[in-house]
Amino acid sequence: MTISYSAALKAPILEREQERSLIEQWQQKRDGTSLQVLIASHARQVHACARRMNSNFEHQEDLVAEGLIGLITAADRFELSRDVRFSTYAQWWVMNSVRTANARLRNVVAMPPSIKYSDAPVANTAISEDDLDEFLTSEDPTPEEQAIAKSDSDEMRRQMVAALQELNDIEREIVISRNLRTVPETIEALAERLGLGRDRMRQIERRALSRLKFALLSRGVSSARAI
Repeated sequence: MTISYSAALKAPILEREQERSLIEQWQQKRDGTSLQVLIASHARQVHACARRMNSNFEHQEDLVAEGLIGLITAADRFELSRDVRFSTYAQWWVMNSVRTANARLRNVVAMPPSIKYSDAPVANTAISEDDLDEFLTSEDPTPEEQAIAKSDSDEMRRQMVAALQELNDIEREIVISRNLRTVPETIEALAERLGLGRDRMRQIERRALSRLKFALLSRGVSSARAI
């Protein structure tokens, strides 16, 4: 689930008891619908933080993706016995996630925003549960790879496949080629194949992995396995 700035502004602001009920449903029953309503209602908080932290629109998208993960962490850890609003409690988690992501961005020279990657020649990378068996972890596994390696259950496989489907074709191609194959494709080779600059491809990969992590967490995959 990704939430645009306009959608965040349109989401209703919850009353105290409403948000506590949603948090309880998420914590006790892993009800994804309750989490989505909670996150959508507080997404404007994430966008505001991202905009304060970085004026570059392309970078703001990366920061928002990480900030939404911070909201899920807050929803997981919020203590219903505490007399505090969720937005107040979540503020630190959002800020910490956004600040960490922004620090990483400062070390990367982004390609000009005029470069478009939607027209790059990418094969249809939609996958099924059977296809997932072909993608083995690399020698230096990412958190997402570790989640697959630790569980061969049908449920985990279904969750990963569903999460991957939330990525667009080029994001899915990059994640699979760089993170889920036995021998990962090099950045140089993949960038050339997709017609992308090296730095632009790294930016897309970061964003795709953040979106994948968010999709897994929002489906109830525990933080220990999804991050």
